[in-house]
Amino acid sequence: MKTLNFSFSTKLTFDDYVHDHSFALRIIPPDTESQKILSCSLNISPGVTTKQTVDAFGNNVTAGYIQGDHRFLDFEIKGTAEVDSSKHSTFLMPCYRYQSEYTEPDDELKKFYVELKDKYMGDASEKAAYFSDILSDIIEYKKGTTTTATTAAEAFALRSGVCQDFSHILISLLRMDGIPARYIAGLAFCDGETHSWVEYWTGDHWEGIDPANNCHVNDDYLVISMGRDFRDCAIDRGVMFGRYTQQLQLVRSVLS
Repeated sequence: MKTLNFSFSTKLTFDDYVHDHSFALRIIPPDTESQKILSCSLNISPGVTTKQTVDAFGNNVTAGYIQGDHRFLDFEIKGTAEVDSSKHSTFLMPCYRYQSEYTEPDDELKKFYVELKDKYMGDASEKAAYFSDILSDIIEYKKGTTTTATTAAEAFALRSGVCQDFSHILISLLRMDGIPARYIAGLAFCDGETHSWVEYWTGDHWEGIDPANNCHVNDDYLVISMGRDFRDCAIDRGVMFGRYTQQLQLVRSVLS
């Protein structure tokens, strides 16, 4: 068990004024079997009234609306959590058995799975570790080669990507093998930015594995959101009016 202090701030900027801006943020870590949020504060600028809800995956959603003209949306969260990775969730949603938008394999990824599946026999934990080992050998961790819209199949074809891509590819392989798997977005002590990893179903509970670092998840990982893939865990989703382009910038992320 470990107590983690976390802070996370993000700036969404627009090159021109926007208005009637509705948004939904997934940035408040949830209480789960393996983590308890001891304290948490959220600041949003421009000032706005928000409503807290919980989505179908158990993620905390902060919804808000800014009517007037503005060119930025800043949000910062600070808090303390108690993490015990030896405790596990035992609730399985059926949707985690099936491929989703970002994990749907193409012919190349399917062929790769067929080549792997008979080379190593074992339970879900052994299979997850085996797939992660293989990915660490053939996929290069490299920023700038993929985007948040890149699918598992596209990243696999490039043989490069970031934590999101490693997670999507591993989830795709696990689901092809009949092992339910889900995407986790959060913070990790090993990374100075937001991070993503995978949880797979062992048969009676969820276990975490970090394919980008090829290691098992421990008490240094803080879950912010979970879902079928990145789309279910996006930090910010919104609609607004105006002629603009936008940029989402992570100002800082600290886990200590």
